[in-house]
Amino acid sequence: MPKYSFTAEKLADALAPGEITAASGTLTASSPQAAKEAVERSLRSRGYEPTGSITITRN
Repeated sequence: MPKYSFTAEKLADALAPGEITAASGTLTASSPQAAKEAVERSLRSRGYEPTGSITITRN
């Protein structure tokens, strides 16, 4: 499966209202859409709500 890089901007922290952060990293997925969905699920499971863009780039 291809490797992708992601950058997620404007993540609202559910545990600290008013706090905004960003994240970036890499993952393996079957498609760019699958990568984006995986990033969204992962962020939400960690208490962050994506309120800005999530950019996915194939490595």
